[in-house]
Amino acid sequence: MPNDLANSSSPYLRQHAGNPVAWRPWGEAAFAEAKRRDVPVLVSIGYSTCHWCHVMAHESFEDAATAEEMNAAMVCIKVDREEHPEVDAIYMDAVQALTGHGGWPLNAFTDDQGRPFYACTYLPTEAWLRLVRHLATLWRDERTKVAKAADDITAHLTEEPPAGGAIPQDIWPRLDAQMARSYDRLHPGFAWNQEGAPKFPPSQLLALMLSSGRHSWLQQAEAILEAMQDSGLHERVGGGFHRYSVDRQWRLPHFEKMLYDNGQLIAVYARAAALMGRGDFMRTAVNAADYLLRDLRVAESGTFIGYASAEDADDPAGEGSFYAWSPDQLRAVLGEAVAAPLIAAWDLSQAAASVASHSLHHEPTIGHIPHPRGAVGAFGQAADRQQLRASWEAVLPALRAARANRPRPGRDDKVLTDQNALALDAFATLGRLSGEERFVTACRELSAILIARHQPGGLLRLPNLPGYITDYGCLVAGLTAAFDVLGDSVLVRAAIRVADEAVGRLRADDGGFFTTPAGRSDLVRRGREHTDNAWPAGQNALALGFMRLWAITGSSRWKALGEGIFSASAAIAGQAPSACATLLGAWQLACRGPVVAVVAGDAQDPVTQALLTACRRSVIPGLCIVPLAACRGEDWGCLEGRREITVPQALICLGTSCLAPALSVNECLERLASAGRMLPGI
Repeated sequence: MPNDLANSSSPYLRQHAGNPVAWRPWGEAAFAEAKRRDVPVLVSIGYSTCHWCHVMAHESFEDAATAEEMNAAMVCIKVDREEHPEVDAIYMDAVQALTGHGGWPLNAFTDDQGRPFYACTYLPTEAWLRLVRHLATLWRDERTKVAKAADDITAHLTEEPPAGGAIPQDIWPRLDAQMARSYDRLHPGFAWNQEGAPKFPPSQLLALMLSSGRHSWLQQAEAILEAMQDSGLHERVGGGFHRYSVDRQWRLPHFEKMLYDNGQLIAVYARAAALMGRGDFMRTAVNAADYLLRDLRVAESGTFIGYASAEDADDPAGEGSFYAWSPDQLRAVLGEAVAAPLIAAWDLSQAAASVASHSLHHEPTIGHIPHPRGAVGAFGQAADRQQLRASWEAVLPALRAARANRPRPGRDDKVLTDQNALALDAFATLGRLSGEERFVTACRELSAILIARHQPGGLLRLPNLPGYITDYGCLVAGLTAAFDVLGDSVLVRAAIRVADEAVGRLRADDGGFFTTPAGRSDLVRRGREHTDNAWPAGQNALALGFMRLWAITGSSRWKALGEGIFSASAAIAGQAPSACATLLGAWQLACRGPVVAVVAGDAQDPVTQALLTACRRSVIPGLCIVPLAACRGEDWGCLEGRREITVPQALICLGTSCLAPALSVNECLERLASAGRMLPGI
């Protein structure tokens, strides 16, 4: 018989609806039941595409004997971390404090007030049962120990953040030193532990490195982007990137594909392509964006409603089998003549050994290219490597068509506001820098959907759930990025409404922001979020959005709000700058001041359009592009004294210093180049 999850809107919860565990959804009723029975609560948190969540479910939660003991000993709550990030954040902090690491499935044991007294991640069934029995005995016989542990952990969870201050002036040397300690030169990327694995795409750091103007950071960023592109992490056939690499070499991926990873990486690869003249980086960004358009679009009653949050790591034929290619499979699709050089370039024989060493449940190998540092003879000069990568594009459609006959991994169709806002930023950036109209169209389409998420009662995360701090932050940043390519002032007005609501509902007295509004009786704390994770921290993304609104509108209010976030986060940024890359990117914009290009002229005039295109292709960090014809009625500082201009021209200003009007594309490119040289580095 199904448990209480059967009618849930969450795919993850529905995956557990047939478990013999008497799961309940998150809510006060479950805690009331625990109080009535005088038993502890298990809060088990995961998400639908989580591999180890599936493993623990198969081993333990689907086992009748294990479920019987769990049901007798406690009230069991199942939480989708993407539906309830505010719940996940609390218990993730608890498990990290107790064990030194975190992850999913996250299993927290609490009292009937939700106060955790123990937490862990995945355990095999035998160990899990020992733990359940031990904690049940403690609860029954040594309640004072349980209460003391809950008191101590809750005190840790509710500690006040460090006092505000100023971001240290030596923040860039601090960040440089931290990055240098963690940078893996042999297999470019950042290794945050001694083993050098698992290795994750450092999306926010890469964005900051690209905007820095610092030569050594640009070199590192290029090396990391190339290493990830030439790796098992890059799902070249279908486009996009897997979640992370389980090994140091970027060879073997963990196969789930997340919207938040791909949204960020599309924007990063597109910026790097334009900045460095790397056509291969642009193809990688385009292929990843086409993956979103082709495979992650979600429709409801035939109407597009946004992009799915993820595709699963597992599939019916075994983990990774949908994505893997053996030499024989390539020969069958492409023929020997075409397949042979591809087999050699993708290093499939070495990949087979890598797969075997990690005990995956399938035979095929993972398409991979050795990093050029280890195969200079095979790859030759950089230009030759780019030509080689370009040559593979012709075979990808045939491989995709053949792969379509394989059982596909499951997809989580939740359309989350924050993740779709990251996709909006991706389409906006790629549309600007590639000139591909389909991405501009995707940006326009998605922006309308996200604006509609802001209802009279407030911003929504999902149709049935209120917004979280990341929804506010990512949406303000995403809408302002979309304005730079679409030029529609409706986007800016929408961003202002969302930002105003965030200030009214979430702002703290110290200038920082809470994750949720006040008044939640089901949470043991009202959380704060200072550091980036796999996606930008919500208040850090808000700071970035505030700086963009300051640049567009000229209102010092937005700068002041951003400075409040900088002050509230200064101590943490000083201690762990690499975990605050989005915040530091916003602070960099604040220190540099606004860089704005106002383009005058009739919207249909070819010269006006050419000037807009030239500005939109610029790689100046933080450049805001304002088309006068579409925004003439707005009360923005950058439009003062310019509303009556009719002759097509680009008016480029850095703060209060303006360059001479550019009346042609060549003049515009010269002014943009001059503006870029005038910006201070870091």
